[in-house]
Amino acid sequence: MAGATVPGWKPFDAMVDAHCGVPVRVPARFSPAKIAKQVYVPSTKSGKLIGVEGDDFDRLKTYDSSIMLVKAGDHVKRARDLMSFCAYVWLIGSKEDVEADAKKARDEFVVNVEEEDPDSP
Repeated sequence: MAGATVPGWKPFDAMVDAHCGVPVRVPARFSPAKIAKQVYVPSTKSGKLIGVEGDDFDRLKTYDSSIMLVKAGDHVKRARDLMSFCAYVWLIGSKEDVEADAKKARDEFVVNVEEEDPDSP
């Protein structure tokens, strides 16, 4: 979207230049060999967090890094927007492997909570 707002500007090239500190010529045939994906890992329940299962994301074949945004004792909500997710995981690999690991990261992540009434604030 950013590139569409400024005619002739190439955001990816600008990002590479900024990281390198000098203009860099990206070859016309440049193409990534792998894909990267940021996975949003949700909570499926609301309440006081007792613990989690499946947060050992480094078990995933394409794992690069992760961050847990909650800890035991925190209040968690059923994820409905970006600010209510419990964790983020970054994966790098082939499209097939990354998609499989993204599904595992979400499906195998379980929050254990002291549940609250779903109508409470």
